[in-house]
Amino acid sequence: MILNLKKLTKFDLLDDIESKINDERKYEMLIEFLSSCQQIQTVDHFIRDCPAYPGSTDKIRRSELVSSVGATLAIEGTKLTKEEIELSLQKAELNQELEKKEQETQNTKIAYDYIIELVTKTQEDNFVYKEKYIKQIHKHLTCNIDYGLNVPGKYRDVNPIYGEPPRRSLCRTKGEVEVAMSKFIEWLNKEGSGPLSKNRLAKAIMAHYYLVEIHPFGDGNGRTARTLEALLLFVNKINTYCFWSLANFWSANRNEYIVHLGNIRTTCNAWDFIMWGLKGYIKEVERIKDLVLKKAKQLMLMDYVRWLYDTKKQQKREKKINKRIEGILALLTHSGEMPFDKFLSYPQIKTLYHNRSEPTRYRDFEKMSNLGLIRIFEKDGKKHIGPNYQLLEYLEFRVLG
Repeated sequence: MILNLKKLTKFDLLDDIESKINDERKYEMLIEFLSSCQQIQTVDHFIRDCPAYPGSTDKIRRSELVSSVGATLAIEGTKLTKEEIELSLQKAELNQELEKKEQETQNTKIAYDYIIELVTKTQEDNFVYKEKYIKQIHKHLTCNIDYGLNVPGKYRDVNPIYGEPPRRSLCRTKGEVEVAMSKFIEWLNKEGSGPLSKNRLAKAIMAHYYLVEIHPFGDGNGRTARTLEALLLFVNKINTYCFWSLANFWSANRNEYIVHLGNIRTTCNAWDFIMWGLKGYIKEVERIKDLVLKKAKQLMLMDYVRWLYDTKKQQKREKKINKRIEGILALLTHSGEMPFDKFLSYPQIKTLYHNRSEPTRYRDFEKMSNLGLIRIFEKDGKKHIGPNYQLLEYLEFRVLG
């Protein structure tokens, strides 16, 4: 069955999957779905339970914002490096004139900020979705940029060609768009009764799809759909640590993403897209978990280093460390693994060993290696250095005195 306007505006593709599972007794499909959801929730709860600490937490969120902005724009064909995105955000903060791609970057950040403010202000247990919210998201994403017949925050008067392969929306006129969006908002606010239709992850994925299919605006529909998906997840307290990171998965798998969206129109079957999307969610929350754990390990390793230094008078000779070693580890946990010669060329390292002999530096690094604080290894034919977080797996603090 090919999707048509009548079928689209029923917004019942999730209900169709549930009926198929029940009618054909394909309960293994349901088990697969619930298992994926449970995996996402388990990791997400772990992330939320981890304490957020100043500085490090902000750095992760800023990095993820930059990454997500780049990802969602890349899907639309605007490719920027992280450095270019960061520079664009900095220029916007200084109120400097922006080029088109820089304006797109800033617009995306503003749209994300709007979501956080919107959800935080409402403080409702049952968030009510409204058309004006979607229009405002679109307005933020496309303002101050000429996209032909697009009007920021306004439904389209024409039915443009879009996508790969090229196609037009099933909503041919502005009137059909208005009807479809009204029913779409009803569906967003309706509480489903089945395992899929009431599931917040499945609903976020399908909200993403439905808005792309309705294509209510002259341009920026994909970005609006992905931002709406982020809104649904944020409202439901999923990945609130870095809620915008989902765009990274869609961008990294752009061709498959486009194929999945197209297949739903030709089959009216959203199952494959939902399960594929859930796998993407798993990858994203696992990636955020790894970033959070890395920051925790950095703090734990430095806590141990400071303990060694503070208790050096009570330590045996082979475990006594000096202030230089503490400074080296602080720099290394911040910079991460890198070529050894590059690390030695850092101004901070040169300052630490100003007027110090070469043997002194050698003894310091040998002691760090013997204590298991650092890793020195070969990579790509070059000597590298990095903090040794594996030490934390068997490390024991012993009370002295």
